[in-house]
Amino acid sequence: MSRTTAWLAWSLCGLSLVLTALSLFLFALNLSYSGAHVYDYWLQNAVQAVSFSIIGAIIASHLPANPVGWLFCAAACTIAVPCLSAEYAIYALLARPESSLPIGEALAWLTSWAWIPSIGCIVLSLLLFPN
Repeated sequence: MSRTTAWLAWSLCGLSLVLTALSLFLFALNLSYSGAHVYDYWLQNAVQAVSFSIIGAIIASHLPANPVGWLFCAAACTIAVPCLSAEYAIYALLARPESSLPIGEALAWLTSWAWIPSIGCIVLSLLLFPN
């Protein structure tokens, strides 16, 4: 059981780090186009996703019964998703509108509300932290 939970925790960490790396790649592509808008929260989201995923994976792999580690892993994934979707939407809709990349508008919509679960995970982890 401990090996499976450690694998799951580090898999969530890896997923969050891959999503964050893809969003930073798209951010760099967006900067190369002069007319593209820069996502305002790219640095905050990248730092939060990386730090929450690594800390959450360490806690969850060593103490699988502690919900704080799992909440940190969930918060990291839910922070990385809107970061990636925002950068993709900017790339698809503003930087390269002539390319007609799919689902740009859907991901712009996802960006507008997908940060809410991450706030819930962070608040809940703060409430559970002293124990």
